[in-house]
Amino acid sequence: MATLEKPEMPILRETPDQIYQRMTNRMAKLAEQRGDTPPATEEGEIYYDLSYPIAEEISDQQQLLEYGFLQRFLPWADGKFLDAIGVFFGLQRNVAEEDDVYRQRLIDRARTEEGDGRKQDYERWTRNVEGVGGAIAVEKARHDLSIDVYITDLTGQPATPELAQQVRTKLEDKRRALHDLQIHPAKVFPVAVNVKVIIRPDADLAKIQEQISKQIQTYLKGRSQIVYQQIGALFFVDGVTDFTGYTLNDGEVNLTVPADSVATLTVVVTT
Repeated sequence: MATLEKPEMPILRETPDQIYQRMTNRMAKLAEQRGDTPPATEEGEIYYDLSYPIAEEISDQQQLLEYGFLQRFLPWADGKFLDAIGVFFGLQRNVAEEDDVYRQRLIDRARTEEGDGRKQDYERWTRNVEGVGGAIAVEKARHDLSIDVYITDLTGQPATPELAQQVRTKLEDKRRALHDLQIHPAKVFPVAVNVKVIIRPDADLAKIQEQISKQIQTYLKGRSQIVYQQIGALFFVDGVTDFTGYTLNDGEVNLTVPADSVATLTVVVTT
């Protein structure tokens, strides 16, 4: 799903200084209309001491109002507000399921109707089982009526055989007649990154490897095409000035992750 940006609500994002300035402007205008001299408004003056705390409170309330307003909408809801939307759709949060994963399940449910056993239906039904992080269904791999679903756990790693069997049992009621349904742990697709980096004298190599690994792991998540040059751009973390000798699975070509597999990463960074 493409990222849906939160709407701009500038009126609801005023700082205390901005609010205080509006208050003093109104006060000065009112004094002018009455022919009076406006009071001093600098910090330390009586007017400031009385009015600035009010401006701070209004600013805080604006932020709370914006937060509460956005919680009404599924793309931006979180926490208990997201759970409440889940009750509306009849989908409860799984144990230890993060907001982003749960939100995506709810969005998928809102976009689709209860299906008739197509590939997308089996993927959605599988992801709704507690403990499942991702699911890819492959049709007709074994014969015309076969449905093979490959699943990962909540950490993105291949599911255990026990979880696969649990999912198969839960999907029996939804399985369409004659469909030969099998649930499998996702296969492992190794991704090995080797690179020699040039670093600043004060840089920590262990920390650099950790940062590079984290960035590549984020890049790989849910991706079927691994582009050699795009991974190369991820080496420039804090402390790295250049790199050389970079290989991806001992080569310099793009990789394709099979639909039934999940990429597992090994990173070796040397100097």
